[in-house]
Amino acid sequence: MKKKQLAVWMMTAALSAVMMTGCGQKDTVEQTENTEQVENTEDQAAGSEEAAIPDEDMEMDPEFGVDSEETSAAVFGVITDVGENEIIVDNQSGVSSEGEIILMIDPDHTYLLDASTGLPVDVKDVQAGDSFEAYLGDAMTMSLPPQNTPDIVFVNVPEDIAMPSYAVAAEDPTETNGIWTLKATDGTVYEVTEDAQVVPYLTKNIVKMQDVQKGTACAIWYDDQNQVQKVMILE
Repeated sequence: MKKKQLAVWMMTAALSAVMMTGCGQKDTVEQTENTEQVENTEDQAAGSEEAAIPDEDMEMDPEFGVDSEETSAAVFGVITDVGENEIIVDNQSGVSSEGEIILMIDPDHTYLLDASTGLPVDVKDVQAGDSFEAYLGDAMTMSLPPQNTPDIVFVNVPEDIAMPSYAVAAEDPTETNGIWTLKATDGTVYEVTEDAQVVPYLTKNIVKMQDVQKGTACAIWYDDQNQVQKVMILE
């Protein structure tokens, strides 16, 4: 009888040990799976964080409000409304943001000029319905409509003259046989002859093409033969 009881006790102990071992293995597997899930989640989060940080060397589009090394984009169209320090326009150029754009006129940054004379124009004197040309600044907001602070805006544009241009010298101009070659940062090359006027902005100083240096901003007018007629040194 005692031997039988002893055998039953040993079998019971063995079964209990097997059950405990099985539970232990299950707990270990669950713990391993949970650890792997946590590690995968951390890896995914780290990957998302890395993807959200742009490469410092990556050039971003100015249309999305990030500086770019590209030069000013020239847009033109019709003025639809005028505010205290803004001009709302319909951009019909096919360049940058098509349609309505709010041009923010910053007196410390934006040249607002008469397209014929080159004289400054007050925002309140700008008329809705007139044509315009603007060279956009390097950042466009993502708002609707988008907003931009342009480098220069030409208004009062007559129909019988070629639209003036805005150019920033990429290097010091060079002279050959009386013709000055001005290379702009947008790649345009202007040839300025001795017959062309070279004038200052808002001063009576006497200026020459020699006064144009790398980084100098200019407004440029053409004659009916598309030859440079006048160069206004802005800065």
